[in-house]
Amino acid sequence: MKKLIYLFIVAIVAITLTSAVQINSSSTKNIILKSTIKNADPAALKQSADIITSRLKQFGLNSSAVAVSSGNDQLKVILPENTDLSEIEGLVTLKGNIAFYETFTHGEIAGLLKQDNELFRLLNQDQEKTSSDPRVGCTNDDNRIKAEEFLLSMSPLKNCKLCWGAVSEKSGSCLFALKTNENGNPLLKRSDIESVNIAKTADMQGIKIQIKLNTVGAKIFAEATKNNLHKTIAIVFDDKVNSWPVVQNVIEGGEIEVTGNFTEKEAKCFPVIFNSGQLPLSFKILK
Repeated sequence: MKKLIYLFIVAIVAITLTSAVQINSSSTKNIILKSTIKNADPAALKQSADIITSRLKQFGLNSSAVAVSSGNDQLKVILPENTDLSEIEGLVTLKGNIAFYETFTHGEIAGLLKQDNELFRLLNQDQEKTSSDPRVGCTNDDNRIKAEEFLLSMSPLKNCKLCWGAVSEKSGSCLFALKTNENGNPLLKRSDIESVNIAKTADMQGIKIQIKLNTVGAKIFAEATKNNLHKTIAIVFDDKVNSWPVVQNVIEGGEIEVTGNFTEKEAKCFPVIFNSGQLPLSFKILK
């Protein structure tokens, strides 16, 4: 089985959760999820509650519960009192759309965008980059708002999707340049994936993510890895870059391993989101 080497992991989904414990009503906390669509279908709300419950339990929060709050497009989530909400936000809000994209290299990005492009002023160019780095640049919250406003005013770039990653303490918000086909689609979609699991590495010291593609996806990915050796392929959840592993080998047969310096709970985010299915609705946490 050939490998992708994990370059960075972005905290897009809950990745470090406390172990499952039995709790009672005096040791719980509640959060409210609001559908981004008004007058949401009650059946879709119930389906969303079931999927979110499954996600939380797969992470070991066996005492969690999710219920529909009728009449106001909301879900009530009951969690152990010591749960860090920032750690589980992705589990309860991500719809679960998964895609793989080829990426533009650092040099290609310079050619793609004119050097006087406003993005280069708004995004920090000083972060350490390799030649295969697909980031246009990174920024703080204030400049991200300005950058997003500028992106809305830009003419579309041919065969390119500019996509944010999750916020990190080190880099802030980073903007990625992803390649699309003539129809604006990614290299692979969720429907091209058969299964996602985690396992121990051969030396039993680390964790790897195992991704199995279907026949069509395997052929597409084999050609893509042949054309992208030592470049990155981005894994994207809900139009947000989750990670961008470097291709080290031509990967045939559709069996992919992603390895890197992450814990078992960090690695579980991908299979949990995949195996629990997609949410029919989008949600935000009411503060």
